[in-house]
Amino acid sequence: MQTARLWFARIVMIYALLIFAFLSYLYILEPLKHIAGFGISASGVPESINFLRAGPGALFLGMTLFAAYGLVRPGHLRNCLLVLVIFNACVVAVRFFGIALDGVSDKQMSELRNEGLSWLLFVAALLACPRQK
Repeated sequence: MQTARLWFARIVMIYALLIFAFLSYLYILEPLKHIAGFGISASGVPESINFLRAGPGALFLGMTLFAAYGLVRPGHLRNCLLVLVIFNACVVAVRFFGIALDGVSDKQMSELRNEGLSWLLFVAALLACPRQK
């Protein structure tokens, strides 16, 4: 039973690694194209493009590295999952704040659904992950 729980936590961490790697790729290598999908534009000057790379791009790259660390260092898997739970809880909380402040849209609800489901998956993995002795 404990082996199945550990593998579930690892599979969720692989999901985190893939999703955060994809997001970091989008923000670091294709920032203008990615934000255009949200109806946002940047001026195209180096400062505005680099803001996207150094802000969300760097944040998602850090989460990618954190997920990778949790996979290669099994003794730290549980702690890495806890960071993912906290990080995604902040994302979901700020998404709700934005909806309350700016109003709801189909895009907002779609993003909230994806972020909320990821958060629930990370919580389930954290709860399932066996504690190290």
